[in-house]
Amino acid sequence: MFLYYKLRATFLSYYLLAIAASIIILSGVGSANIMFISMGGNEGTAILEMILVTLASMAFLSAALAQLKPVYVFNFFFWGLLFQISFMVLKTSIGF
Repeated sequence: MFLYYKLRATFLSYYLLAIAASIIILSGVGSANIMFISMGGNEGTAILEMILVTLASMAFLSAALAQLKPVYVFNFFFWGLLFQISFMVLKTSIGF
């Protein structure tokens, strides 16, 4: 929990810079996720996985573009990034 509060304080203190950096980070992680999903084929579950990964990024982008409170924007970024990284680990390690 300490790491969460430390990251949130840094994100909020450099808010405009952090928005740009977080868009780049989520785009890179999301692109890698889509690449791993596409390598497995284009069956129905792959399309569903692509939709889930895209929704994680879209939630953050819509929060940033809607100019929500910075704390909410950080929460969308943090949980979206956590979802994408955990999904990538599951997909590459156990073939989820």
